[in-house]
Amino acid sequence: MRVLTRSLLAILFSLALAPALVGQEKGRIDTAIASDSRETMEEKKSFLPTQAKIYVFAMVADAPKDTPVRAVWIAEKVEGQKPDTKFAERTTKFPGGATWIPFSYSKPDPQWAAGNYRVELYLDKDLAATVKFAVASK
Repeated sequence: MRVLTRSLLAILFSLALAPALVGQEKGRIDTAIASDSRETMEEKKSFLPTQAKIYVFAMVADAPKDTPVRAVWIAEKVEGQKPDTKFAERTTKFPGGATWIPFSYSKPDPQWAAGNYRVELYLDKDLAATVKFAVASK
């Protein structure tokens, strides 16, 4: 009888804590890629300097609805820029479920500078993924 009582108490305690534990779930980014197309979402690691727009897609899952998802665009090692220069940032709210969140940046005038870039993706305030890509020198 004692074992049964302890088992029931353990189960009830676990059930009582379950909502609190679920509420602590911050979510995750399962996959993050760079692409030259919003339609095909084909992953690319390198782009031409004349690429009209570069897209970054993040597959976000298990985050609470309205969690801020932020993309920070950084020129890591790029001609004419100081290393690790942040040049853009955008935040959107996660709609819930498991969803691709798109971000994009249009070609600077007159074109993308050759070099290495990264986009840091944050869920709320936590760095969750990094996408790296290069722009060829021609």
